[in-house]
Amino acid sequence: MGKGRRQGLWTILLATVALYAGRAAAADLAEDATPTASDEPADTAPATSEPTLFSAAWTATLGVDLAAEEPDEDVLTLRNRLDMDIKHPVSAALTARLAARLLHRTQVGHDGAVYRPALRASLPDLGMRYDALPDLREAYLQWNKPWGRLTVGRDMVNWGSLELQSPLRIVSPTDFSRGLAGMVGGDESALLPIWMVRLQRPLGPGQLDLVYVPFLDQHRFSPFATDAAFVRPGFGPELPATMAVMLRRLDLRLDRGLSESLMTALRPPAATPLDGSVGGRWSMRAGSVDLAVVALLNWDRLPALRLDPDLLLVLTKTSAAGFDVAKQVAVFADPAVAEAAQRAKGKQFNDLATATWHRRAVLGGELQFEPIDGWLVRADVAYSHQRVFMDSQFVPIVSGLVQAGAGLEKSHSDWLTVLVEATWQWAHAIARDRQLLLAAPVQVQVGGGALLRLGEGQPWLVQLGGFYGVTLHDWALAPRLRYEFNDQWQAAVGGIVADGPANSPGGFFGRDDQVIVEIRRGL
Repeated sequence: MGKGRRQGLWTILLATVALYAGRAAAADLAEDATPTASDEPADTAPATSEPTLFSAAWTATLGVDLAAEEPDEDVLTLRNRLDMDIKHPVSAALTARLAARLLHRTQVGHDGAVYRPALRASLPDLGMRYDALPDLREAYLQWNKPWGRLTVGRDMVNWGSLELQSPLRIVSPTDFSRGLAGMVGGDESALLPIWMVRLQRPLGPGQLDLVYVPFLDQHRFSPFATDAAFVRPGFGPELPATMAVMLRRLDLRLDRGLSESLMTALRPPAATPLDGSVGGRWSMRAGSVDLAVVALLNWDRLPALRLDPDLLLVLTKTSAAGFDVAKQVAVFADPAVAEAAQRAKGKQFNDLATATWHRRAVLGGELQFEPIDGWLVRADVAYSHQRVFMDSQFVPIVSGLVQAGAGLEKSHSDWLTVLVEATWQWAHAIARDRQLLLAAPVQVQVGGGALLRLGEGQPWLVQLGGFYGVTLHDWALAPRLRYEFNDQWQAAVGGIVADGPANSPGGFFGRDDQVIVEIRRGL
């Protein structure tokens, strides 16, 4: 393999832990917490036939990386997206839905060997690329009967009352693949549809929502985050040839194929119904208060990774050096590190890393009420009997986890909405002074956002989202301005700024500062 792949494996593992153990708090700000149609209580009224609903939209996004301090790392990406959605009433009681997406992307950056501008096609061993990717979204059959609503197929589950980062929003996986770019795209949920069987029906004074998920679906992420420094030549261990297939199409913004290949190599639970996940949510309204209890048995999406001693030595030394190129050079000037990297070079991937997957039982509750007109209070609490973390020395730790969060939302008419939320988690089996990778045993984060609609007919939408890690001292901000020309055309411009210590989500994505321009056309 070429020199430009030397740091690939440890970067994949680091990003995997970052996005799972670190909870990717900033990316969660992209989630659209408005319940989907399938999250509404089951309709027990007699079913009526409705007309076929068809919608489509084309979106073009231009992203410019603002890594001005490292001009050789600048990246510019043009991404086109075509979304199509059709919902058809097969009968008065049966509805079919099919939603699909076609992603098309051209990426312009710098040649990793000579640092000159280059437009790369999707050829073997080239990091920049031009490609298209079809993506099946929702695809289900839904029966509405007096006894409830039954959905079979691909759908999303959006539990939890908190809008920014609910500990109960864990049934559907999350799309972290654009790094913090999702903070700017506030119109689209970060949740991903998955195959499931879902039953929603009345039970007593409330509603029961039962879900069975037959397969394990991973979060979607880019193992290289958005940091081009990871694929610069001359740094990191050479990887065995068996990794070449997975690494031949490196992607600095969106690499699903590499993400899926990594998960397959780590041997996740078998895709059989016996390895599925089950969950339930019972909700009711008591006066002006909405209450819900949640129970779920699923797989932890972060496995307990056991690393080869040579790889572990390289990871420990390079992670201590952070993203500083000079420090990375000094690390590999150490003969012990160089020899360990050379030994790891000749090993198979399954010898370098093995994974143990754990089931995770979660119990939780939701609360939502409006004490004063225009003010909305939300709270979520959850307990997981075990959750996998990784410490700063890449040693996996399994601990029970308590999570809680509360939020306050203020709406003024239909033109201003302000939201503030705080979340807290405690991994009680881990010593408080133990250093974890992109997390802490006791961790507090605050986040917030504002939506402002202006103008006659409110064509202007001003958004501001962000978070601050009280424990890890990291932060991110994402302003966005959108204008709707008419019912079909709209344009938006946004930005992302993040920073923090290296061992924090904000620090990990700190080199992802960028400007994004977007044009959307409804079809």
